[in-house]
Amino acid sequence: MSKSSILIVFFLFLMAEGCVSVRSSHGYILERGETSLTARTGLDTKESVLAKYGEPSVKSTFSDDAWYYVSNKDQARAFFRPELTDQTVIAFLFDGDGTVKEVKELGLGDSVNVAMSNQKTRTRGKELTFLEQLLGNVGRLPAGGAGIGPQGPQR
Repeated sequence: MSKSSILIVFFLFLMAEGCVSVRSSHGYILERGETSLTARTGLDTKESVLAKYGEPSVKSTFSDDAWYYVSNKDQARAFFRPELTDQTVIAFLFDGDGTVKEVKELGLGDSVNVAMSNQKTRTRGKELTFLEQLLGNVGRLPAGGAGIGPQGPQR
């Protein structure tokens, strides 16, 4: 084989490598032997759920009576944005005594797509021009004032 054909085969191999899909998992990953996250209603408590599964991915914002274990899987191909292929949310709902009241399982079909706003929040303050930002500290003294070096006050 000539050098040019070897070079062409090498570049074709590199291009094909970019087409390989990459799968990744995030969030709570089931341990070996686990098939799902479960708890016995009325018997398990926050302590027993914590001992079995560890810290939840998210706790309820306004009370400590709902814990959520979130896991998702995505797939990316070459330089494209990753695509969510599977998502599971297990919600443990507790009563006032810390006992499991209900366990809910939510999947990808239960999710809602939320559009993010691209608007900016105005803040108070001065907007500096490029030159003001560039030359803003020219002529100012160091933070410690005159006579203070990197090792402390000069004596």
